[in-house]
Amino acid sequence: MKKIFIFIFLILIFTMSFSIKSVIYYTASASNVSIIGDFSDEPIQMEKTNTGLWKKSFELEEGEYKYLFLVDGNEILDYKNTNTVYSNGKLYSLLIIKEEKTYYPSIGDGKVGVIKHEKERKYINPVKPGDIYLSIEVQKKDIEDVYFVGNAKVIKKEKLTFDKTELYRFHVKTPANVLRYKFIIKDGENSIEYPNLDYFEFDFNKPIIKYFDVPDWTKGRIYYQIFPERFRNGDKTNDPTYTYEWYGNYTSSSLGSNGFYGGDLKGIIESIEYLKNLGIEAIYLNPIFESVSSHKYDTKDYLRIDSHFGDDKTFIQMVKDLKKNNIKIILDGVFNHTGDEFFAMQDIFRNQKRSKYLDWYFIKKFPVTKSADSYESWWGYADLPKLNLENPEVKAYITTVLGKWMEYGIDGWRLDAVDQVKNSFWENFFYPIVKGINENAVISGEYWKDSTQYFEKPAFDTVMNYLFRDAALGYAKGGSAYNFVKNTNAYLEKYPPQIIHTLWNLLDSHDTPRAITELNDDIDKFKIAVGIQMTFVGAPVIYYGDEIGLTGERDPWCRKPFPWDEEFWNMDIYNYYKSLIKLRKEHEALRYGEYEVIKTKLGALVYRRYTENDEVIVISNSRKIPVKANIELNGNYIDYFTGEKIKTIEKISGLTFRILIRQ
Repeated sequence: MKKIFIFIFLILIFTMSFSIKSVIYYTASASNVSIIGDFSDEPIQMEKTNTGLWKKSFELEEGEYKYLFLVDGNEILDYKNTNTVYSNGKLYSLLIIKEEKTYYPSIGDGKVGVIKHEKERKYINPVKPGDIYLSIEVQKKDIEDVYFVGNAKVIKKEKLTFDKTELYRFHVKTPANVLRYKFIIKDGENSIEYPNLDYFEFDFNKPIIKYFDVPDWTKGRIYYQIFPERFRNGDKTNDPTYTYEWYGNYTSSSLGSNGFYGGDLKGIIESIEYLKNLGIEAIYLNPIFESVSSHKYDTKDYLRIDSHFGDDKTFIQMVKDLKKNNIKIILDGVFNHTGDEFFAMQDIFRNQKRSKYLDWYFIKKFPVTKSADSYESWWGYADLPKLNLENPEVKAYITTVLGKWMEYGIDGWRLDAVDQVKNSFWENFFYPIVKGINENAVISGEYWKDSTQYFEKPAFDTVMNYLFRDAALGYAKGGSAYNFVKNTNAYLEKYPPQIIHTLWNLLDSHDTPRAITELNDDIDKFKIAVGIQMTFVGAPVIYYGDEIGLTGERDPWCRKPFPWDEEFWNMDIYNYYKSLIKLRKEHEALRYGEYEVIKTKLGALVYRRYTENDEVIVISNSRKIPVKANIELNGNYIDYFTGEKIKTIEKISGLTFRILIRQ
């Protein structure tokens, strides 16, 4: 039986017919295009793409096929196809289908394999009218170069190399309302136009992909994250009934959700001079709205400042004083869930099936009790019931919340647990509402992984860049320079270029161990991590207390009170922070300059940040082993920390961090 089965199987293989995919394009302007010919007895409608091309895909067996275009009722030859045949008194274009051997890319062979320029932000990325990034993707090691042709000026051209492809990206600007463009692909003696004979078109008045610009003030700005309950107690009259000693013996219980130390908004106001002297330019506050916990992520009322923090009057004064000192303020928005004491949830507890707020949440069963079995909640915590953000009444309430606090002059929102919410809520509701109130407000999402999905529509201006944190701490622990570059390039080359200087580069937060603790209290390694943070592409975010060497394991130990008694400060670390912050503020190259890696070897990393008028070179070694570098510098440089004049980088000492400034 086995032999008979094999025999039948072989017959099936050799008798079946193979089909080959073929795509026919029509590139001229038209309102309707069809194909007539051997493909069908009736005209076949072609599809118009967002880039202006008409196309139709066919699965055809090997052979020859006659066809014509039917354009707005007129029969037209495919002039791009030089193969024609005369039949029954009429001239037809001739499509010749034959199975081709697998194409292996080779530079200079005059052939081009895969070409991609599609309706995605990766390829068509409009910033604002007249300002756009356009990219074309080809197979790796297939062509020599790509040139841009169109009614625009190329501001910058980049070539990005990935595992299997290469992306040529052009930043172009034009005064025209309609940009007409094509790509010229150079390979050997051949120059291939894409598209052939015609041009792609982008209408700035009717963009096929949404504009995505970010506020200029966010680029390279220095942020400071404050956990209000633990930062500073400025008004003891609003303290909770029981508070722990600020400098007392800390425990998991005292530092946890039900432990209070009395930090408040008045304390932040009293600390503005400290923040200004440190060099801070924006603060991000963990939640400040009414809540029963110390962390405030279980909101009771989004329209009220928690009474232990102050009131609207205190908040308004804080915003006013911050703005006097050119310090922006970002609030934490917790919209995935409320606290169980939120008015709508309380109404459900009281009225059960008669409650008019049932559709504000996702109720599982009755009677509704404080239990994850009764309703959906954040990670199964019953005190954090999940909001139904599809409900128009919920959206109306959130709109009221956004309007109130933005009316008071805040500069943006950091959004909690964004991956627990559908992207469409952020893209189609939250982003337009916030930008409609203030187009210069920043929106930052809390997401710990690759955030590309949030920039496509877009949903946010930036994200808390945990990818940077992972790369920087991994390197500072003694990791390889190559891996640091690889891991940071993975997002730098993938995210839209207009946002990379806005990325919130953090080393730690209220949700992670303190960076210095993560590095086993090794000051040299900590300085390397901080040095990278302050000189890398993006906007550094300092978690309160890092600048004085505050330690702490994972939550709640990373939320210890800030010790205002300088006796507890590590002044070496504090002065190091102040020095690097000052450097960053003085050099546009570190703010928003270009980034280029000069050398990676073992733990040695050398990169430069530069603009037309400014240049800074960063030299680091995460390991104890010195590394020979032999880098000749083209110009005059001074070591920022020592003032020494440097002409060459011969050796990079172990566990070191240096900065060279071009004179």
